[in-house]
Amino acid sequence: MKTAAMGLLSFGFSALLLGFVWADQDLERSERFLGATSLLPGNNEIPGWKHSEKILRAANEEELYKIFNGGASLYIQHGFRWFVGQSYKGPKGTELEIYIFDQKSPQNAQDLFEDPFVKPSRMIEMANLGEKARVDVSPLFSNGVDFVQKGFFVRVIIQDKTEEGLDVAISFARSISNRIK
Repeated sequence: MKTAAMGLLSFGFSALLLGFVWADQDLERSERFLGATSLLPGNNEIPGWKHSEKILRAANEEELYKIFNGGASLYIQHGFRWFVGQSYKGPKGTELEIYIFDQKSPQNAQDLFEDPFVKPSRMIEMANLGEKARVDVSPLFSNGVDFVQKGFFVRVIIQDKTEEGLDVAISFARSISNRIK
């Protein structure tokens, strides 16, 4: 009887300890996402632009695959740690999307930035934004701004090919860059 009680007590203690470990992992994951979402511009921070959908989040490879399907492997190969994405709608109904990837290290982010599957066929390099930045001029109906900074790879895409659209995308990119510490 004593052995059974000791076994039960040992099992209960192990389960309790395991629960604390899982709770600690959930807390760490929650804190990581709080930090991640703080990188996203708020409603009307860029005048007239508001969140249009729920925030996309991925804290592990499985969650990233649910968002990007086969495209997730590219980010995973380059050290993916977490992802956060948000859509915005502008005053004229124009849509803009932000994708922020934490790639664990500046080198991983740089390698992703230079990867042929990510690098646009036609681009213009930009100064004064992150460590490296570029404008993707290859799409017909959108402008894209990519930059890397302190282990992050950031992509901002606006469904507006005008100079005004590009200025808005750059404003969003600068806002994110200023938040990355």
